[in-house]
Amino acid sequence: MGKAVFFDLDGTVLDTLEDISDCMNVALKDLGYAPRTYAEFRPVVGNDAPNFMRKLLGDLPLNTLMAIWDYYIPIVEKYGTQKSKVFSGVKDVLYSLKEKGYKLILYTNKTADELKPFVDKFLFDLDFDDIVAVGGTEYAKPNPEKVLEILQKYSVEKENAFMVGDGETDMLTATNSNITAIGVLWGNRDKDQLINSGAKFIVDTPIELLNIIR
Repeated sequence: MGKAVFFDLDGTVLDTLEDISDCMNVALKDLGYAPRTYAEFRPVVGNDAPNFMRKLLGDLPLNTLMAIWDYYIPIVEKYGTQKSKVFSGVKDVLYSLKEKGYKLILYTNKTADELKPFVDKFLFDLDFDDIVAVGGTEYAKPNPEKVLEILQKYSVEKENAFMVGDGETDMLTATNSNITAIGVLWGNRDKDQLINSGAKFIVDTPIELLNIIR
């Protein structure tokens, strides 16, 4: 019987907050908007593009928000990995889970275009079985449909599947998929936010995942 772990990217596998913030602030400045602080970006990272922009900039018309987003994408493709890094301890946990027979799925609300430079720079070395970018599609988190497709692909029963993430959309996706939600505290949300969004377990460090995912 198969078993699988879905990992969020931003704030879970990679520390990307500063790169996302810096690149979006370039777009905002170029288009005549005030830059935002890292503290303002932190609670919105991990959302699909429309919700990211709404939560960051407020009540601007959606077409205006998405025009800013479209301007941002080439910037993040070119410069979006300068400060990013794999969180300490994550690589060892991924390798340990792989040795235990788990299928490892990178599951992100980034769009495919956003994700590409991170694949080239970081993800090729982390041995994921699948890398799935649902951002910009109808399947964006917390929609569970692609999760369920992957479980079927690898013949994994829901009780043998976990979602590991630092955000509300990760916990909600797990709940909607009826798999176990594990919230991590080294990313962009706090314990209460994760629990209120459906986390069944909370971990402070990557190595603690191995106490839950056996």
